[in-house]
Amino acid sequence: MEMSSRESASDSEPESVVVSEDESQSAIRQDLKGMSFEEIMQLKEELGAKVYKEAVLGSKSAPAKQRKTKTDLKRLNKNRPREMSSRRQVPFLGAEHRVERKKEVELRDPRFDEKSGDYNIETFKKNYKFVTKIRDKEVGQLKKQLDQVADAEEKKKIKHTMQRLINKNVEDKRWHIKQHSLKKERDYIQKSHNEGQQPHYLTKKERRAKELVAQFELLKSTGKLNKHLEKRRKKNAAKDRKRIGID
Repeated sequence: MEMSSRESASDSEPESVVVSEDESQSAIRQDLKGMSFEEIMQLKEELGAKVYKEAVLGSKSAPAKQRKTKTDLKRLNKNRPREMSSRRQVPFLGAEHRVERKKEVELRDPRFDEKSGDYNIETFKKNYKFVTKIRDKEVGQLKKQLDQVADAEEKKKIKHTMQRLINKNVEDKRWHIKQHSLKKERDYIQKSHNEGQQPHYLTKKERRAKELVAQFELLKSTGKLNKHLEKRRKKNAAKDRKRIGID
């Protein structure tokens, strides 16, 4: 009888504790009903969110999540794929391999890399010779646009762009003429050697004179000789005025 009374007393203690906690929480909730929202927020700030939550909702914590054991992840058949959780995004097939390959790739500048080969200006100019025709076409379009524009600043920009394209084409033509002249010179030297004769090697001064003659012929053929001479005359006159101190 004594043991049974003790057991009954021990069983009744937690029930009394639970009842007292429920009663205190219900009493707190009743008090909160009579308070305004501002007073409730002020009380929450004074007590702290954690203490306030325990006082209103109780100190019962949610049961801890049980870890999955190896038996939970075990497949029924070794040939079946493992079932993955839908909460975690499955990586795309081969993503980890793709990242590894990306790390191995080294950035390189083809202009200074030996793997890209040696720079040959003749091959480059030959491959991109079509750009000259594109520039001529753009100059024609800019001329039409220039007639339709009334703003002086916009006209100045268009003229500057046109002149830049024209100068680039003239520079390319001069380069090709110079290369043609050098090729003729090399052919003449090779022919003289083959015939057993001593060839005449041009000096820098003689080569420069030939280049000026070729430039003169180019300007004459394009009808820009007079304009070029006028520009040279003005440039020389400005140099003379600057030399003698006349503004």
